[in-house]
Amino acid sequence: MITAAGVRLGFGGRMVLEGVDLRVPRGGRTALLGKNGCGKSVLLKCFAGLLSGYEGRITVDGRDQGAMDGGVATGPSMAYVFQKGGLFDSMNVFDNVAFGLRRRGMREDRAGEIVNESLARVGLAGSELKLPSELSGGMQKRVGLARAICLDPDIILYDDPTAGLDPILSDSIADLILEISDASSATSVVVTHDLRLVAKVAREVALLYDGRVVFHGDTESFFSKEDPFARQFIEGEIEGPIDIY
Repeated sequence: MITAAGVRLGFGGRMVLEGVDLRVPRGGRTALLGKNGCGKSVLLKCFAGLLSGYEGRITVDGRDQGAMDGGVATGPSMAYVFQKGGLFDSMNVFDNVAFGLRRRGMREDRAGEIVNESLARVGLAGSELKLPSELSGGMQKRVGLARAICLDPDIILYDDPTAGLDPILSDSIADLILEISDASSATSVVVTHDLRLVAKVAREVALLYDGRVVFHGDTESFFSKEDPFARQFIEGEIEGPIDIY
């Protein structure tokens, strides 16, 4: 479904991606891991078509992402769940979730039905008229999830969905990701540092270091810690192939 081949991208003279090769299978749940600044979110934005100008090639369902206008017009539909919700401050919850549906020209009555169903799925029925400023961080993330699932996308890209949440809320987000995946068969890519989230939702793991994928395999193999990169990342060890400085 998503393939990266030799992807290189830098900013201000510093290379962030140094030749990423990765294949995300259709209907899969792939976790992207790595230390801060390794390029996880940059790669996710390249998948989404939010960043361009990279070397190499990214294809989505066989189509070149650079020619797809974010995968909306000619390729599989995508939804991007931003780390901090990415909500419009001036819009209430209902209008935030309905935004994509209205952009598609959907009738207002049908859009309203889908918005209400999506909010109910993430446990936010009755919050339609609240502004983002009236919501907790966890609630804002769930609004972002509702906005994503109401579009019934083929691919959902999650940028650190449990960042800043306590373990209980993080687990509830993990349950939602699993529920969404099982109900829709959408391909999911999750950028995270949360190993509990990885263990619960991911079928495979890609670990980035020094601008490249240094481990890519199923979740069981990752947590077996037989790979030195995986072991150091899981154990948080100073010594190992990953330079922590």
